[in-house]
Amino acid sequence: MTDTVSSTLERLKILISNLENILHCEIKSPPYQPRRASVAIIIRIRPKNLSQDDDYNNKFDSAESSTNKSLQIEGTDNEQKSKLEDFWKLPWVKDGEPEILYVKRALRQGDRWSGQIAFPGGKRDSNDFDDLDTAERETFEEVGLDLGNRELFIYAGALDEREITSTFGKNLLMVLCPFVFLQLTKETPPIEISGSEIASTHWIPLSIFFDPNITQKWDPESIDLSSRLAPNSWILQNIFKTLIGRMHFHCIGLPHSDVDGKTKRSLRLWGITLQMTSDLIDMMYQQNEIPPRRLDAKRPKFDYWDMNFFVWCFLRKNRKNYKKRISDLKTRRIIWAEGWREYFTAVQKSCIIATIIRTLFALILIRKLPRIIFIIKNILIKFTK
Repeated sequence: MTDTVSSTLERLKILISNLENILHCEIKSPPYQPRRASVAIIIRIRPKNLSQDDDYNNKFDSAESSTNKSLQIEGTDNEQKSKLEDFWKLPWVKDGEPEILYVKRALRQGDRWSGQIAFPGGKRDSNDFDDLDTAERETFEEVGLDLGNRELFIYAGALDEREITSTFGKNLLMVLCPFVFLQLTKETPPIEISGSEIASTHWIPLSIFFDPNITQKWDPESIDLSSRLAPNSWILQNIFKTLIGRMHFHCIGLPHSDVDGKTKRSLRLWGITLQMTSDLIDMMYQQNEIPPRRLDAKRPKFDYWDMNFFVWCFLRKNRKNYKKRISDLKTRRIIWAEGWREYFTAVQKSCIIATIIRTLFALILIRKLPRIIFIIKNILIKFTK
């Protein structure tokens, strides 16, 4: 890779430019599943002379965070571009550290994403004007940040929309729309967690995602698929545990400072949020650059080697297409997204093949069992004499 950009701040500038010039992929909700959701990826510049532990949020003038209806209307492209040009010239921005806001969802029974690291957001309501309106409303309700106030935040653009499906991609649950916002102020407005959905919020340095020692370390999040595939049958659950085993998702441990100032890795980024973060980082490379390995390059794996082997074989075509188009920013992300759909199809095929092979092996074993027992018995008699 030709590294023509050295700082994460310069990468952030490339991201803003790419979001402006490259149209994101839109997905229309089918009639049978109209549910949609939106999330907000919020990026701020932390001034160099302020540490992560400094509680400078309290310095922010609360009157400045009140909703200003006159600022809800988007300005022209030229006005926004001029505002950004002035923003990059600010001294505290030039020496600052870009950070991304993540939330840790509260532990709630029945919540599919309970306890996971996510971006603020939620499901679209009938009163929302569009998907962007959903992201702004949900963010304000969950963490109290007024993304609609264009004096505080600028809407940078949208990442590719994605389909959220059930296990193995069988059923469409919703269409998810990620939107990117850039904080324009030196001090961050105070975060106010409301409701029971969010447990905590965390600002994570953007530079972490450019460190392969952190992002490519294999420290998986393992889940038991049996309870999802057969929630009402313990017999089928045990069959699935035997035939399929567990599913292991690539996970990135995000270092963060606890209240006592000690740094530890307890924030585990994986799943859909990791995929969206990977899309974000992928957009931080110029169109003539070949990016390094994606954050979500390691597809989920299984306990059994044959399952992994079959999946690897079925995805061979997608890997070749991605390598051929890796230097084309406009198409490589589309190929990668298609790869996830192909992955779930490959998993389904691999499960069928692995189940058939294991069943045949079990039948052969049962058929030959008397002969095997006879041989073992003779061997034991010979050694006991």
